[in-house]
Amino acid sequence: MTESSDFEYCLLHYVPNLLRDKSVSIAVIVFDSSDLENGIRTMICAADWQTKVRILEPDTDVEMLEALLTEIRDRLLSPSQCSDMIRQLEDSFSNAVQISLRRKYRFDSSPKAVGAFARRLLEKTARILPGSSAARPVTWEATL
Repeated sequence: MTESSDFEYCLLHYVPNLLRDKSVSIAVIVFDSSDLENGIRTMICAADWQTKVRILEPDTDVEMLEALLTEIRDRLLSPSQCSDMIRQLEDSFSNAVQISLRRKYRFDSSPKAVGAFARRLLEKTARILPGSSAARPVTWEATL
């Protein structure tokens, strides 16, 4: 029998133009509720986030956005930078990448269950533009 735990999660959205009010979910960050300041459990990006971003905004500098996601992941991995990165994301890391409000969820605490939850969430938020939907996303994981 596996143990259920409380977690919080948030989505990272790519927002190319604040005036157009369109965005796409590109990653999920899962927090361990027992240590919300430093307890990052995992960051999972949709493998097709580049495609979603290009559909939303064809002229996007995907390499710059990939470097930004790598920086976010690396700083979340660092015990000395984790809490600062979280605050920076919540306060306004960039207009291009925004973080959603945190939501609570209770599920099996195994890495496999956490990953499955994040993938389902990314699939659920796969809509890019009104009236169209992306193919079912494949994901890559970076356990933090």
